[in-house]
Amino acid sequence: MAERVADTLMRMEPMESGSFVLMSNLYAEKGDWEMVAKVRKGMRGKGVRKEVGYSWVDTGDGDGSLYLHEFSSGDTSHPESGEISRMAKCLGLEMKILRENMWETNSLKMNSFSRPTLKA
Repeated sequence: MAERVADTLMRMEPMESGSFVLMSNLYAEKGDWEMVAKVRKGMRGKGVRKEVGYSWVDTGDGDGSLYLHEFSSGDTSHPESGEISRMAKCLGLEMKILRENMWETNSLKMNSFSRPTLKA
């Protein structure tokens, strides 16, 4: 279904990168690297360029002051960029663990009418 939606979006807005990136990420998640390459090659062939995504991080002091720093992937311009990157990786791992635990919990609930087993 996601492929159909992304295909439709690509036809509606052929120069917008979002639907191409969505498709590329979808195929990457499935491990279909051949299709990832095909989508990215299609972007290059049409002259579609991915917009740089920016994020913000509050690097203020513990006293409640707010200091926002804008950055993009690979940006090391902030003096604490190493610590910021480590924290982002830590949060990413934490979210992955929570997502996996939620999946396991939901799988156990779905099988609760019989013995508790995980779906394969």
